[in-house]
Amino acid sequence: MMLTKRILLGSAAALTAISSTQAADLPVKAKPVEYVRICNLYGAGFYYIPGSDICLKVGGYVQADYGWNVTGGRTQHYSGPAGAQDRTVLPYSTRNRAHFNFDSRTQTAYGTLRTYVAVHIDNENVNTITVNPTRAFIQWAGFTFGHTKSFTDVPGTPSPDTFRSLHAFQNHSDTGGNGTNQIAYTWELGTGMTLNIGADERRTKALANLSDNVVTVGGTPATAFGPYQHPTPWVNFAVNQAWGRFATSAIFNKVNATYYDGVTLATGCAPPAQPGTTQCGYPDDKWGWAVLSGIDIKAPWAGPGDHFGGYFNYGQGAAAYSGGSNLSSPGLFGGGNTVALGVITDAVFVNGGQLQLTTAWTTGFGYEHFWLPNVSTTVYGTYTQVRYNDEVINSRLFCGNGGATDQNIRGISANVACDPGFVFWTLGTHSDWYPVPGFRLAVDVLYTRIETAFDGQQISLAKTQGARPTGSYTAKDQGIVSVIFRAQRSFAAAGE
Repeated sequence: MMLTKRILLGSAAALTAISSTQAADLPVKAKPVEYVRICNLYGAGFYYIPGSDICLKVGGYVQADYGWNVTGGRTQHYSGPAGAQDRTVLPYSTRNRAHFNFDSRTQTAYGTLRTYVAVHIDNENVNTITVNPTRAFIQWAGFTFGHTKSFTDVPGTPSPDTFRSLHAFQNHSDTGGNGTNQIAYTWELGTGMTLNIGADERRTKALANLSDNVVTVGGTPATAFGPYQHPTPWVNFAVNQAWGRFATSAIFNKVNATYYDGVTLATGCAPPAQPGTTQCGYPDDKWGWAVLSGIDIKAPWAGPGDHFGGYFNYGQGAAAYSGGSNLSSPGLFGGGNTVALGVITDAVFVNGGQLQLTTAWTTGFGYEHFWLPNVSTTVYGTYTQVRYNDEVINSRLFCGNGGATDQNIRGISANVACDPGFVFWTLGTHSDWYPVPGFRLAVDVLYTRIETAFDGQQISLAKTQGARPTGSYTAKDQGIVSVIFRAQRSFAAAGE
């Protein structure tokens, strides 16, 4: 009996040992693997973030620009130090860019909740590196909050969304490159039509107090703009249909100055007041305005991908919109002591006086033809005029009669109108080749012309640019040719 018990206990122990050994050899049950899933709700390139219902798309591009007679930022040499056109000016420039963008979307009870972030990392002329967050916005339930391209920008311009010039174009209302802070609301009207209202970050040119020495050839006049009291309101109507696109915008620009700084009874700052303080008066605020419109029409009968269009902008006291977001006061020097000059402002005034709004208008056109599905040529042109009213011209305010003792524009004959207005026009063409999808090779040639209202007059310049000497110059229309080559590779389609 005892023997039987020992045999049974030994057998049980052996079976237990064998079972334990086999259990140790069995694999532990693995946790479920979370694979990245494709999100088909918003188009190609979106994936679900693991563990969430958020769809994410990552994109970007690498770009290299090589320019002649442009700055690293691709602005033509018509103004500022570059307008001197002497041996202090670098005719050759480069800019290399790395761009990244992140587009996230998810569904809510009020529609799609979207966030978008984009960053430029630029290296200009080897030693200048900048990091610029060009987009950072939220869209939800019809609202747009944050930093993005303005809804007021219209099609039909040389900007990247229509005719894709390689130059940083000067004379159209454009926020596509760097964006703007805004708040907006969009009504979907159906059949590709939208009505948008909102307010953007204020964009201005100078508000010049001509009682002071504020005029510099090729430079921005000293500005007397008052505080940024509120964003700039606007309304926009846009159409995007099978035939093409159309948009029109109305913008309302508040023009407000600081205080008078001339201590006389006539200047609104009576002695013993301290000039430029709250003891002095100031000109009444005014509202500038601008109307923008543009169209881009598809032309498949001329070739697959062909399109043409144009734009027209007009305004008073809002030259950054009707004249151009990037347009500067020109100062382009030529041979034989000649110079084409002008001044762009939103308004001017003198101590004791009221604001005189500046008028500016711009028009342009473009046409792109595809020779092959991956080869195209674009021809485009623009024309801008900046005008001052008769009171400003007849008062000779830019030629010293405003009260300044050292105005830059001097020596103008008394029987010649002192008119700082000017015309800025361009004519250009670029050709593009896409060896593979998303890889662009392009060359852009642009002629820029400055026509000065002082044409033919002798002008004495107290300040110049570069190594140009002070003294007497002849005002004369001038032009300049600039060229840019670009190689750009996009590693995912960008979108806004």
